[in-house]
Amino acid sequence: MAGVALVGSLGDGRADDWSDVDLLIAVQDAALDDFASPAHLPCGTGQLTFAIDARHNGPRGTRAVSGQYVFNGLPLWVDWHVHPVSLASWPSNGTVLFDRAGIPATPAGFSEYLNRGEHETATTNSTEEGQAMRLALVPVAGKHLARRSLEAPRMIEFLGGPYEPAATWQTQLVTLHRLLDGFATLGRPDGLTAGRAYLDLLEQILSNRLQDGV
Repeated sequence: MAGVALVGSLGDGRADDWSDVDLLIAVQDAALDDFASPAHLPCGTGQLTFAIDARHNGPRGTRAVSGQYVFNGLPLWVDWHVHPVSLASWPSNGTVLFDRAGIPATPAGFSEYLNRGEHETATTNSTEEGQAMRLALVPVAGKHLARRSLEAPRMIEFLGGPYEPAATWQTQLVTLHRLLDGFATLGRPDGLTAGRAYLDLLEQILSNRLQDGV
């Protein structure tokens, strides 16, 4: 591994308690596909419950893996952007954690950096993988609900629920619980248990906000 930078909201100082983790990893060119594998990505004390090839989110010649990890019973979504040293630059709004190869900086922000040129072709996922991804994304929809974001009803619709932008958070949370329970037959108990814990925590926090008049 030649270098790592925090990108996304954690990298540019916009993170909140609901933020996911986005990492840009620079590796030697010959090791690109070795590193772009969930089995070779570090997870610390966390447990990987889901991972998917997300190379279509980056420019040609790069790789990406998105996954859900469980830490202390709660899920965390992590996006790993794995780029070869020959193509890598540090975005202007990222935070470099270490650099062993003297990788150059770019004035481009992370989104602009990712969207340069042609993208990698998306890999084909099975129906089961698609359902497993939706299970892992239920807490992500909950994150948007916590932020009172318009992305929440869009995410709920993507997960298989109704699109109801005018619904209360209580109604949207009930829908997320129902959608989560619908994934029980997938045989992924760890992701299901973590999702339920996340939604229970979300309900507690949103109820406290309501009581405090926030």
